[in-house]
Amino acid sequence: MKKEPQKTPKRRHRFLPLAIGTSGSVALAGIAFWFFKKQAEQVVAGRADRYDDIIMDVVHRIDNPPMHAAMDAITQLGSHIAIGSAAGVTAIAMWRQGRREDAWTVIVSTGGAMAINTLLKNIFQRQRPIERARQITLPNSHSFPSGHSLLSAATYPIVAHHFVQHRSVATQAVVHTLSTLTILTVGFSRVYFGVHFPSDVFGGFAAGFGWLGLTSLSHTLMQGDEAGTRG
Repeated sequence: MKKEPQKTPKRRHRFLPLAIGTSGSVALAGIAFWFFKKQAEQVVAGRADRYDDIIMDVVHRIDNPPMHAAMDAITQLGSHIAIGSAAGVTAIAMWRQGRREDAWTVIVSTGGAMAINTLLKNIFQRQRPIERARQITLPNSHSFPSGHSLLSAATYPIVAHHFVQHRSVATQAVVHTLSTLTILTVGFSRVYFGVHFPSDVFGGFAAGFGWLGLTSLSHTLMQGDEAGTRG
């Protein structure tokens, strides 16, 4: 009789990261999309208006030139130009290193996020808080969800991950902390300038992290298939 090949310790050790990555990605996508659904329901029903007003009243008490300059710089980090540039540079770097799956993951995450943002804005067609705006010219698009928040959430974590995944734990912690702070402050800047309601930002974060979870899941499964083929 032909003996079944035994699982080597190396194969067993490959399974644990795959299981953790898969579970984490599924959990992130599930929780984020559930939160987006709840947020969208509140926006459509008008239940988000009350806490939107309370938060904006508090945020708009902050008004000084240094803060304004800082927020103006930070909000640019969530623009299509900044996000596209960050994703493009990362994808090119990954491609040149022979990490083509990583490069495609970055491209799909950012490109998909841009498409999802446009789709959701056209579905909900929420008007921007015109009376709250601190900018003379409002963006020429709908309010829900916040595109800056969605794109930042879908792009910066995956860019950070691909640059530091082979670095020390301390370096990874620092870079991912900076990535998280960038995402949060970009969202805050949109409320600060009055171009978005807080619920727009929350919805953008949820949709962005949900899409990030799906692209991370796809990337994890591709890595698992590749490891299985090599093993």
